[in-house]
Amino acid sequence: MSLIAGALAGELMVRYRVTDRVFRPVERLVRRLKVNPQAISAMTVSVASPRVGAAMLASAHSRGEITQEDAVFGTLCLAFPAYVKRWLVTAPMAAALAGPLGVLYSSVLIFRSAARFLLCLHLLRRRGSGGSSPAVDDPAEGRTATASEGRFLRQGLRSLPLAWIFFGVTYWAMPAVEAWALDNLRWLVSPSGLTVVTSALAHSTASLASAKGALEAGSLSLPGALLALLMGNALGTFTRVLRQNVGYWVGIFPGEVLRPLGIWHLGTLLLFEALSIGLVLLWWGWSR
Repeated sequence: MSLIAGALAGELMVRYRVTDRVFRPVERLVRRLKVNPQAISAMTVSVASPRVGAAMLASAHSRGEITQEDAVFGTLCLAFPAYVKRWLVTAPMAAALAGPLGVLYSSVLIFRSAARFLLCLHLLRRRGSGGSSPAVDDPAEGRTATASEGRFLRQGLRSLPLAWIFFGVTYWAMPAVEAWALDNLRWLVSPSGLTVVTSALAHSTASLASAKGALEAGSLSLPGALLALLMGNALGTFTRVLRQNVGYWVGIFPGEVLRPLGIWHLGTLLLFEALSIGLVLLWWGWSR
């Protein structure tokens, strides 16, 4: 249902030019950054719903209003505005639950997300069109836009079974994949650290509570507890990407956009996760 709701909401926003009204207050900033206005509008909307923002870009791409690069890198930029809203709720909870450890963990996550956003924004500026969306004024262009709308909706409906199958396979297969990864981590992580990593697959609050308990018991140091939290977070990346992102994108983006979008999305996530884990690993090794 979220696929249908997001796609329809995005289509309505594009059709009734809600994106234009949202874009006007930041028009000067967009011109200075040379970022496609459709992408900026989608980022603004993504504070409330990144899925609606992605559907807006998919609809604009189906109309021929934005390039493939605008659709790919614009969609990648949607994660940070949405995460800021969620972080404002989860960070105080993490601090209350785990004290300084929770503050450190939340800080790493928000800085990592911000750094990834800046990289994706740079790629959008460098590889995207940076131009304004064409206005549809004459009847011939209006008919073309209407045909593109029809193609987008038909594509979304045709891809719904594939998207649902994708969700089903992900939910069925990922627990086994995660269990296999945890079995292999037993050789690398202490029992206390493994408990934190395992808890992270269930929920972040469970992993924070486990890390706080291990820290107070003295079985994990502060950098060791932070390292275990980040490893658990990284281990759940594939599940989150397949379940929350790709499973939705399959229903709204064509293959020529979906393939590079999936590669860039996963690649940039893993890059910054590896960098953050590497830095904390150096801290952990230095403090021993």
